[in-house]
Amino acid sequence: MKTNKKFNALNSTLLVILSLTFIGWAQAQSTDMDNPTAITSNVIDGEGDGKAETFYYSFTANKGDVKVTVDAKTDYYSTPLRVTLMDVDGNELVPIYVVAKDTSQRQVATKHFVRDTKVIVRVAMEKDQHVKLLTYKIKLDGAVTVETPPAAAVEVAPAPTADPAVTASPAAAPTATPAEAMPAAASDPAAPKTSTKEKVKAKAKKEVKKVVDGILDN
Repeated sequence: MKTNKKFNALNSTLLVILSLTFIGWAQAQSTDMDNPTAITSNVIDGEGDGKAETFYYSFTANKGDVKVTVDAKTDYYSTPLRVTLMDVDGNELVPIYVVAKDTSQRQVATKHFVRDTKVIVRVAMEKDQHVKLLTYKIKLDGAVTVETPPAAAVEVAPAPTADPAVTASPAAAPTATPAEAMPAAASDPAAPKTSTKEKVKAKAKKEVKKVVDGILDN
């Protein structure tokens, strides 16, 4: 029973640590230029409902040409959509202005980069009480590098607990020894490693070791 309790506590703790480790990858659309959403695909899809909003995304432009295609459409009325590529200092690199209508409108621009550059994508929508729905898609082609999302964490099944109603009897099957009752390993050593930054992995390993040592000492 004591072994099972330790294993269950370890499972719960590991799941909490994994959730905290990868929470940054599931962030919503950022409204902070200094903390933009790192895109994990070369396509940004978004919506607006007539409110004045500005969102920020980021990617890495490599040496070469980057083509930006912006498509925008409203439910009925027309409204402007401004998409701007900037450097980390806020300097404008590529401005794109689209007047979205009830039929999809497209604007295309190309920017040449002479070196690898972190690029901020600013998407700005104006207040328009007549617009109920604005949809837009920003596609980046060419010399573009995006973030790789981490693999989803797999929940570990809790260890089976003994049934207090069952009592031993001469006819009963032999009771498993503590070594036999131990559950299978929580993770498969042969499983592929998740693709995360080295600092995040190191921090997660350190926290897991501290928690495991604390549980096993009790």
